[in-house]
Amino acid sequence: MSETPVAVPASSLAPVELPSFNGPLDLLLHLIQKNKVSIYDIPVARICDQYHAFLTEMTELDIEIAGEFIWMASWLVQLKSRMLLPRVIEEENDPRAELVERLLEYRKIKEAAAVLAERQSVRRTLWPAHIARIVDNDEDPGLDWEDIDLEVLAQAYQAVMVRFSEEHPPPLDIHPLKYSLEEKMLAVQELVWNTGLVQLLKHIHSTLELEEAVTVIVAALELARLGAVRTEQRRTFSEIYLRPGSRQVDPKLIGEDTGGESDDA
Repeated sequence: MSETPVAVPASSLAPVELPSFNGPLDLLLHLIQKNKVSIYDIPVARICDQYHAFLTEMTELDIEIAGEFIWMASWLVQLKSRMLLPRVIEEENDPRAELVERLLEYRKIKEAAAVLAERQSVRRTLWPAHIARIVDNDEDPGLDWEDIDLEVLAQAYQAVMVRFSEEHPPPLDIHPLKYSLEEKMLAVQELVWNTGLVQLLKHIHSTLELEEAVTVIVAALELARLGAVRTEQRRTFSEIYLRPGSRQVDPKLIGEDTGGESDDA
């Protein structure tokens, strides 16, 4: 007993999309670029077979084929047959010459059209400048102040000012430094070498300004790096003691690699 074939509805088939081409020359250019061949030396047999395969696929999908595509297909068949036949020695003209000339002209027009389309897309993003017409004093502009909602106007003005402040932040107010790192390094170094022991945290708490305290900390760290002072700390978060190091350094050498190492205990 033979099984009856089940008809598959057309709506259940997977959709197939074919690239659209603006005429047969556009399709030929696509095939030439796809095969990476020169437009001056077209392999007619290969391009002709691919062209007919594309038309066959369009026919299977019930896509209406324009007459110009069919005419080009017949011309390609004629060129294919002429290329397969033995060439006559006296014949100088290449059968593909007319096709090459048409393809070159079409490519030139297509490239120019692409440039114009790009310029048109750019122009669409530009807004032309409109010059307001000057209203004479005797002419009534027709503005009815009773129709203006002051609350809406105030809200719009406030929104504009907020947006303007966000897009135009105030300039930064940078104050000059009051304390020089070199001077603080010299002061800390003289204090440590003269007294023999300095409690860093206690010394920092005696300063009046935060900027001075930060400068003193950086100066002490730089002196320890250069070997001018030694740092000691008996417990975590406890007092930091500064003692004289292996040598005294010139504060002008800040940032330079003098080869000194701190002797942390």
